[in-house]
Amino acid sequence: MAYQRARDVSAAFTPDGRLLVRAPMRGVAVRTPAFAAELLAFCSEPREASEVERSYGPQARQLFERMVAVGLLCAPDQALETPVFFANFASLDTHRRMLADGPRMDAYARAIAATVRPGMVVLDAGTGSGILAAQAALAGARTVYAVDNSDALDLAVEVFAASGVADRVRPVRGDFRNVALPEKVDVIVTETFGAFGLAEDGMSDIAECATRNLAPGGVILPRALDLWLAPTSERAALDEAVGPFASFRGVDLSPLQQAGWGRGITRELRADALIAEPQRVLHADLGYDPPAPTAAGFEVADAEFVGWCGWFDLDMGDFVFSTGPSAPMTHWKQQYLPSPPLQAPGSWTVEVGLAPPPDDRRGLEVSCAWTAGGASRRTCHRLR
Repeated sequence: MAYQRARDVSAAFTPDGRLLVRAPMRGVAVRTPAFAAELLAFCSEPREASEVERSYGPQARQLFERMVAVGLLCAPDQALETPVFFANFASLDTHRRMLADGPRMDAYARAIAATVRPGMVVLDAGTGSGILAAQAALAGARTVYAVDNSDALDLAVEVFAASGVADRVRPVRGDFRNVALPEKVDVIVTETFGAFGLAEDGMSDIAECATRNLAPGGVILPRALDLWLAPTSERAALDEAVGPFASFRGVDLSPLQQAGWGRGITRELRADALIAEPQRVLHADLGYDPPAPTAAGFEVADAEFVGWCGWFDLDMGDFVFSTGPSAPMTHWKQQYLPSPPLQAPGSWTVEVGLAPPPDDRRGLEVSCAWTAGGASRRTCHRLR
């Protein structure tokens, strides 16, 4: 059987000359001989043990088999799996936070009621607590497939029974990216959006799910996602992001502060602290991989700039559900991307980059390269 490198594998040399190979979303970390780097590169496409042995010898075959055993190499259809990520969604605390989000709950209830018609077949991609699947059934769906890859599905089954819809909701345990249902569905409903909308890499999973399961003319809820960005002067956000890493009683925390500049944080940001009109930097229709973001231009006020404020909006069909600072607060809040203070009013042009980090496809890196006051700046922030 052929095996290939898992998507989230990263490697770094240790002081003793060996290689530390990690796949965080698979819960794997092992020390290997240095030549494992060449073997991992060789296995960027599916390889069989005999092929490895012919190319690199019997010692490489032994290492190949060891990496298969621990999960660093896997079957091609498992290369994108992230079991540790799904385990996080088995936590009741996670679902408490989402269920307590009134604007989120109301938006999805309204969209499902407007979209699902009696006799339809619905797929709830990432059902979690089961709330959206149950609502689809109550709206008249003939069958609802509630797909989830975490142990939260066990509680969702109890929710279906307690809500009187167990006869219409079929629980399916698995990664909805890979699930192929026995029939095509009329509607896919999903709430798989992390920080800044794209963290958790739900968009590519939804696209794969739709390719396998959505009937021609079918609908995905939400239909599209828009990302927005604006410069902010919210000094309290800057203090929260990097302030704790100031030196303390002779202890130099500057290495932590340096790392802090590259981490975005989730917090509430005030609309009146935005120092330019927000600009949309991405529009993505669900069911497709997101396109590249567009450049944005800002007319920045004469105020202290301390970073970027980002958020997303969801097109729910008849209305737009926003997570921005002018909308009712959600559990997503906004994303704050810190930057050293700058006073440079005038026209700014910003190029935005969005991509998962190479070692964590469920994360997101946001890069901003901009020109302000004749000087060029660039920041890169990791979100989770």
